[in-house]
Parts: sequence; C-alpha cells; structure tokens
Amino acid sequence: MLERRHLHLDSLRLSYLEQGAATEGTQTFVLLHGLMGSAETFQPLLAEMPRDWHVIALDMPGSGLSERRDDLAASMPATAAFIERFLNALGLTKPCLVGHSHGAAVALRLARTSPSRVQSLVLLGPAHPYFEEANPLIRFYLTLPGRIFAYTMPWFPEWFQMMGLRRMAGPQSWDTPERLKPYRENLRTRGTMSHLLRLLGTWQEDMADLRRLLHKPVKQPTLILWGDCDRAVPVGTASKLREHLRESELHVLPGVGHRPAEEQPELTAGLIAAWMLRTETPAPYYKPNSSASQSRIPAFMVPSLEAGD
Repeated sequence: MLERRHLHLDSLRLSYLEQGAATEGTQTFVLLHGLMGSAETFQPLLAEMPRDWHVIALDMPGSGLSERRDDLAASMPATAAFIERFLNALGLTKPCLVGHSHGAAVALRLARTSPSRVQSLVLLGPAHPYFEEANPLIRFYLTLPGRIFAYTMPWFPEWFQMMGLRRMAGPQSWDTPERLKPYRENLRTRGTMSHLLRLLGTWQEDMADLRRLLHKPVKQPTLILWGDCDRAVPVGTASKLREHLRESELHVLPGVGHRPAEEQPELTAGLIAAWMLRTETPAPYYKPNSSASQSRIPAFMVPSLEAGD
C-alpha cells in the first residue's frame, strides 16, 4: 500500500511516498524526480511496480510537499548530500537509485561520491555532463525576462501548460490534465520557482563537477531507459555517457519522449524488473562502438492521434 510520510532532517521537512517495507535480503528502490517534478509525477510508474517491492519516491528539497526555504542550497552537491542523509535517516544501506532527468544526474553523483551507499542505478532520460542542448534555455531563464517568464508560467492557462507537457512527451504518449496536475501544483507552490532558479544558477558548475567525477567510471550496474523522441536530452548523447559507466544496459523506447515513467509506465516497470533479475550475474564492460548491450523496444501497435507530432 502506498503511503505519504514525512521526516524532519537537519530542521528541514521532507516528504515522500512509500510502498512496502525494507526487509533483509530485498532491494529498496529510491525514486528521484526531475527539475519540475515531484514524487507525485512517479504515480503512473508506482502503480505498475510489484506490490512486494519496497519503493520510496522522494519529494526532493524545494519540491512537492517538502519544505521550501530561501536559505536552502539548490546545487547538485547540496541536493545529493541531503539525499544521502535521508537514506541514513531511514536506514537504507544500498538502495537502487531510480533517477529521472536532473534526478538521474544527482544519482550519478551519489554513485561516485558515496559508492558504498548505492547498489545500482536506473536512469530515465538522464541529464548528464555530455550534452549541451539545454544551455541556451538555462541562460535565458537566468536573464531578467527569463525570470519574469518563469514566475508567471505556473499561472498560464491550462491549455498552454498542456502544450509544454506534450512537448516533453513522444508521439506514442497521451497526456491529460490529470498528468499535468502534479507539475502545476508543484510550480504554483510558493518558493518552488525561486529554488529552481537557484538550481539553474549553479547548473554549469554542477555539471562540470560531475564531469570531473566521472573521469573515474561509475562501477554500479546501470540500466538506462531513453525515449528516441526525447527533446530535452537527446538519446544520441547516450554513447558518450556510457563511456563513463562500467556496466550499463541501454533500452531505446520508440515513440517515447523525456518522461518514460509517465508515458510507458508498464513497459518501464517491466524493463526494471527484468534487469534486476539479470544483474545477479556480471555484465560485460561496455564498449562505445558496440551495440551488444543496447536494445530497441518495438513500438506498441496502438493508433496515435498525434503520430505526426
């Protein structure tokens, strides 16, 4: 049963969703959302994950139902440190970190800075140091017109916000106002946007630091699920990232955009479950020019009214 829980950590109130309980010999999954998301945006995936799994979806500091504060550091090192203290507080020794977009970058950092604390990684459309497509947009948001746009965006009409949500999805996906709701509520909560802008203010520095850390490859087994229609972080950058992952498996999802856990939650949960069974035996070291550890999932035979998107 999925339950909402709260925890005070270093005088900061954190909130999270939890399914199941940690037991000896079982794997815990900790879900880390993207920039504008929250634990609630993982609801479609949580509904498809086996009921006997122990799963935690965290509202990261400054998001969801977790506390916002003007003095709260938003940098990636600070966020990763908070998550590590969160794991300590719950007594979670070696979870599998499931990170989406920026949450995936935070998971990669934790895997390098605290390798003994992370069992494995699942990266969903991961932000990483080897793509530059987001840089012009980040620079815009740090200008005065960009900041004004950011603060007014949560109050735009629903139809306009739906266009933005659709842009982050692929032609095989179908979004509804219900899918938009957690993003809309998160961005409308006082303090969210100022926290996000502080995060973007350290983005370049944080990614440069992560690039430095990844000079030594991540050793944990890593599953990567990436939509071939991802406009935010193009799948073509996957090979460069995988050069810094010692043991990785990539699945490219046709017709899926930047939100695989929401667009194809059943497929995403199934791929994670199958991969967990395979990681009991070591996988070969990934070679960038080899496709042996990469697969392309056939597109679902479902008619789409937006196939020409």
